[in-house]
Amino acid sequence: MKKILKIILTVALIPISMSCDDFEEINVSPNDVSKVDPSFLFTTNTRNIAYTYSEQGYWNAQIASTVQYFNVGDGYQSEQYNALLWTPGFASPWESIYSNLVDVQAMSDLAVEEGNTFLEAVALVYRAMFIDLAAKMYGDVPFSEINKLDEGIVFPKYDTQKEIYETILIDLKTAKNMIEGISGNEVPVLDGYDLLYDGDKSKWIKFVNSLRIRMCLLLNNKKAELSVNVDAEFQDAAQNVFTSSDDNAVLNYLGNSGGTSFSRGPINSSELTYADRMGLGFVNTLRDQNDPRLYRWLRPVEKKWDMDVATATTVEYTDPLGQSFPVEVLPYPNGYNDLDTSLYVGLPVGYQKSWTSYNAGPQASSVEPKTTPFNSRLAEMYFQNANEYVGMVIITYSEVEFILAEAAAIGAFGVNDAESHYKNAIEASMDDWGILGDYVGGFDFDEYYSQEEVDLSQATNEHERIMIQKYVSMFFRPESWFDWRRTGYPDLEPPVDADQPAIPIRYLYDTPNPPDPAYVAYYNEAVDRLEKSNFVQRPSNDDTRSRMWLLQGTGLPY
Repeated sequence: MKKILKIILTVALIPISMSCDDFEEINVSPNDVSKVDPSFLFTTNTRNIAYTYSEQGYWNAQIASTVQYFNVGDGYQSEQYNALLWTPGFASPWESIYSNLVDVQAMSDLAVEEGNTFLEAVALVYRAMFIDLAAKMYGDVPFSEINKLDEGIVFPKYDTQKEIYETILIDLKTAKNMIEGISGNEVPVLDGYDLLYDGDKSKWIKFVNSLRIRMCLLLNNKKAELSVNVDAEFQDAAQNVFTSSDDNAVLNYLGNSGGTSFSRGPINSSELTYADRMGLGFVNTLRDQNDPRLYRWLRPVEKKWDMDVATATTVEYTDPLGQSFPVEVLPYPNGYNDLDTSLYVGLPVGYQKSWTSYNAGPQASSVEPKTTPFNSRLAEMYFQNANEYVGMVIITYSEVEFILAEAAAIGAFGVNDAESHYKNAIEASMDDWGILGDYVGGFDFDEYYSQEEVDLSQATNEHERIMIQKYVSMFFRPESWFDWRRTGYPDLEPPVDADQPAIPIRYLYDTPNPPDPAYVAYYNEAVDRLEKSNFVQRPSNDDTRSRMWLLQGTGLPY
């Protein structure tokens, strides 16, 4: 109390005769921030790009169900996911992408003002990543005229994909050059604000180059139409890309708030129904290839049919990763010949019985589809706020090796030795999912690789085999959809009862709102540049099966 009184008296005795200038200087509140360090926006933007990108692969979006990683086990929104009935605005990242680009622009402006070359370069990278995602999902999108309200541009035009990629591919190279030009081994950013690489300059250069070769491969089928030398860009970037999983661009969830927790954890999801189940075809691929990642991604069934037991009994099953689960083993029922007796059972994608207890046999009428014990549910880590294996993944060493393997297999960009890159890619994925360290008794990768279905030297179609293994390794990643569209691999068939005659290849544009004539005109121009495939049944080109420029003239994926 004496100390407080002393402070009050000291303040009271400050001479009243001090000048107005002195008073104004003293009266400035330290909490009234008028100048923001761009590092603060750096953390925000890093989280935003990682979250926006990765969430398109998890089940908050439509992509994971489209490439048949999972199926909805009840009627809620099942027509959107299982039957591929995509509608404007459903799970659309459009608003998120463009609102996040406002923060990226703010970081860029502050970085230029502060003379921070690194954060100016990062702004170029993040802008390219957001626009790349938008263009890959929709087609032509606003780009060159965004964030220009101060110039009176309220409704930006839709730039063509060709123009967009000619710009952002060079932007990535420019950003790489800017970072390379920074002296020393560390980049200028406040301590603790670089969430990806903690200021490591060399890792940032590898990250940008890895994004560049991903984009070059995306553009390979259209490179003849571009003014940019895509081959030269790939070859320049490939000299310094990710070389191990230590380089992975991944943000882990913290699990202490809604914004730092996984979308299906208890903080963000009030009802853990386990209605989302892995697709049967994907499960069977893992089973057929004895793929140990199955045990990381999936739980065994809780009730298993068995031909060799006479009475129901509960056993404790321990998987090869040392995880134990109780499983009730039931006698195989008379009158049935199509029940799956495996420990790991998926849902047929789009199949109506998946909503009424698929594989439940005589117990079908008494089982709730959301919680059915007769097909496997995803691992518990997908229903937690945070887990080391469920992160916001941007790009990994495994993906980089798959890119190099594919390039070598198709004779692109001067890359050689497809098999070495292919093996590195699979093994890196195994390591990312903790297989190499957790497999009981040790995992024999060479034995796994020697299987006829895996070994690249035994493939009749190297490109297809690489893409199938990449598809498996990219579980719950949006690149699987983009890869399938540009290669046709894996050979995905539409669900038997789908509401659409073909698998979607683009998102529908959001309807112009407000319907300002200028906005509508730009929207119509973008729609007119789309090309209808044989599966489009509506008058408008704005259809999920219309080809964007990236796919026009390629005959892919159908």
